[in-house]
Amino acid sequence: MNTITTAHARTGISRNFNNDHELVKAAVIASVQSLNINIKESGQTPDGFYILFTRSISVGRVLVTKVDDNNTLVFVHSVMRGFPPVGVDKKTHVIAKGIFEGVTEILERREE
Repeated sequence: MNTITTAHARTGISRNFNNDHELVKAAVIASVQSLNINIKESGQTPDGFYILFTRSISVGRVLVTKVDDNNTLVFVHSVMRGFPPVGVDKKTHVIAKGIFEGVTEILERREE
């Protein structure tokens, strides 16, 4: 987990959401909770709101960063336990896709 917590804020796969920061943060929390992901810790740092998680053999972090009033960047970063970090792996893509799709769905429902 240490590799994840000390990773640069902009590490991983990112997606910009053209929505209010608090709304995106709530959507990220709901999206992560809907997946088969164990939330280990969450909180606020100068970089933004973060969620540390575990999933089967990987550990990761979701970071929600406010860009401006209507833009929020979400970063998803994960690594396989027991292996040195080597860029973005397939697991990160799968987890990020699930989180981003969940956030998009939640935000779209809200706009209806």
